[in-house]
Amino acid sequence: MRMRLIVPSLLISLLSVLPSVGASSAAAKQSKVIYLVAKDGGAKIATIHVNDESLLYELNGSSEAMLFTGDALFTLNNQDKTYRVQSYSDLQTAARETARKVAQQTEPVDPNQGVVLELTDETNMISGLRVRRLKKVTGNRAESGFWVSSELSPPALRAFGEKVRTILPRDYWRRAHGNPGMIEIITLFGVPLSFSEGSTVLEAQIANSDSDAWSQVPQATSEFSNGR
Repeated sequence: MRMRLIVPSLLISLLSVLPSVGASSAAAKQSKVIYLVAKDGGAKIATIHVNDESLLYELNGSSEAMLFTGDALFTLNNQDKTYRVQSYSDLQTAARETARKVAQQTEPVDPNQGVVLELTDETNMISGLRVRRLKKVTGNRAESGFWVSSELSPPALRAFGEKVRTILPRDYWRRAHGNPGMIEIITLFGVPLSFSEGSTVLEAQIANSDSDAWSQVPQATSEFSNGR
């Protein structure tokens, strides 16, 4: 699943944030590793590492990974050993500017086209975690659905996502002609533990982890520069 629009498009400028911004090695609760696997064949689609301070999302087969820390988002390129970074504060500022531009649009919005994300009040339990149903609606038809856990998200990321959700209009994706992917879902709503779209069904396999090494920006990487 591709990462689209909101987070990648808001990563406009690069900040001089050092790799030490990553989460400390001592977390208040044990780290967890979550594998999103296809229900039909068991193929691993993505891996999510999470503790109280950080979350790392890795899409199987992609050279990029996304690391959310206490106050910033790092895009790690494991192929060329570089990273990009932007603070939550700057991302919120960019979201406000995006919302302002969307509000100024004068062309009519076709309700039968585009995507709307709807977080419902429907709840469930998956692996002992409370989840809520998130619907991804295309036009007037429910196209796909997620079960997301906000309690798994680190508190700083959860607070950031809630703020961005209040900034962006409900029909943002429809107006922006966007199609949100897993990164947008994680940022705005929480960790997906189940996903279904047509014949595609993903389920989460959750395990405890004894290592928090993933929560640090690798020392061998360097900040991406346009001059490189």
